[in-house]
Amino acid sequence: MPVRPILALLGALLCAPAAADEVLAPVERPARIRLFGQNGVSLTMYTNARCEKEYDEEISASGSLSHGFKTLFGKKQENSTIGIPETEATRNLAMRDKLMANPYYLEFPLVPGQPVLLQAQVASASGWRCARDVRAAFVPEPGADYEGEMIRDFDNGICAVSIRRVATDGPPGPIALSSVPRTCDAGAVEAEPLMVMLFEPEIVRYRLAEAGAGIDELYDADDKGSIEDFEEVMAEAPLPAGMALCIVTADAARASPLARRLPALLDARGAQVKLIEASADALQEQWQLTGEQPLTFPLVEYYCRSAAGSRQ
Repeated sequence: MPVRPILALLGALLCAPAAADEVLAPVERPARIRLFGQNGVSLTMYTNARCEKEYDEEISASGSLSHGFKTLFGKKQENSTIGIPETEATRNLAMRDKLMANPYYLEFPLVPGQPVLLQAQVASASGWRCARDVRAAFVPEPGADYEGEMIRDFDNGICAVSIRRVATDGPPGPIALSSVPRTCDAGAVEAEPLMVMLFEPEIVRYRLAEAGAGIDELYDADDKGSIEDFEEVMAEAPLPAGMALCIVTADAARASPLARRLPALLDARGAQVKLIEASADALQEQWQLTGEQPLTFPLVEYYCRSAAGSRQ
């Protein structure tokens, strides 16, 4: 496709309000996990855990060893869901509520194909603890739902992390667990021919299509400094002919200063890219994400990568 038609389309998409029935590229939704917690249990989730010390996010997924004191003063942890079907574990959650256990669950989206590590610790009222942190790791699949929790057997001194797949037509089933290496491979990371940009109100997050590139961000404001920084980024960004450029924009950011500037900057580069454009709000709604679990850059990148692959 010629350069100028692409840029004309881009300008129209960024400046116009998103249609309520916008059709997104056919991408299977991310994986999801439901984590169970209660007082005395600390469960932490590490996303994209390439090794023990390199991961994307450390999420206090459920509970803490001192959470019981909050329950005494009425600060009970509420369940949080993003649409995972109910199971026997959720339907019978009240059966676990003994001695101020305050059982609950939280649900999180996961990027398919990226390893997830769960690490847990537990303490009893008598001071009993696991001898060490227990952990389990797995690689989630697109569109799949999972449940994870800590298994505690004080009588037999057993601690373990259980991860199971949620089935829509039967009980949860076992999954294949994986291992997370202690150290990461120092080998070079092969660059993907994809640049991703996420325009949100007041901020732009992006990852360049080059080996080892991290997620960068710019303050989206109509001032000289922000515009000059954005111009420098776009002038130096690797944009080889035929590369996929994926732009995901929140509806409230479509007329933001940097979004308005982008078409002219690409035109100045003569960028002959494969354009992928989507509404962040439409993705959030389609994937049943919430204010507590909003659309993140890794999820946007998963969408972009999948959409780019479906167009090849």
